[in-house]
Amino acid sequence: MRLLPDLLSLSRLFASPLIVWLLVERRYKAALLVTLLAGLTDWFDGYTARKLGVSGKFGAVLDPLSDKILLVIVFIAMGILRLIPLWMPVLAILRDLVIVTGVLLLRFRRNIRKFRPVVSGKVSTFFQITLILMALIYAAYPFRLFGWLAQLALLLAAFFTVWSGGVYIRKGILMATYRWTEPGGDESPAVGRRSTG
Repeated sequence: MRLLPDLLSLSRLFASPLIVWLLVERRYKAALLVTLLAGLTDWFDGYTARKLGVSGKFGAVLDPLSDKILLVIVFIAMGILRLIPLWMPVLAILRDLVIVTGVLLLRFRRNIRKFRPVVSGKVSTFFQITLILMALIYAAYPFRLFGWLAQLALLLAAFFTVWSGGVYIRKGILMATYRWTEPGGDESPAVGRRSTG
């Protein structure tokens, strides 16, 4: 039972190629169902981990890694298949590459090892997932209302992806410029302290 959270996280990794195959085969209703089930495993593995008192480095890495791989693979596939505009997954991947590059530079040049996620990044991920779901719903059930909602989700996902990228870049610059002290998780302008020596 203690392995259940990790097995649920692994199931999302295996779900990624299945969803892509269903999309290629234009089986949009099945792809939507598998995507929803994958989303449920994301909630359920966190719930079972808390209930079972399981917390380990492997699970702490596997859970967000599974989420990111699933999101990126499905995002790219939907862009290539024109279920969403191709520029949207390109924008999201470029933002992630900028963040990863910044984190690596801070680690090697300033020896900063902690880089907490910001609220805007979580909001961005939420709307990216919402876009995937709405685009799948519209593909499976092509009603005009779902098309409008998918367009709205696209605009919100694009806006928050750019916004969160800007927040991360700003935070990275502050961390590189000042002697960094992690604030209480907010994104206020007064983050970090100027080096005095």
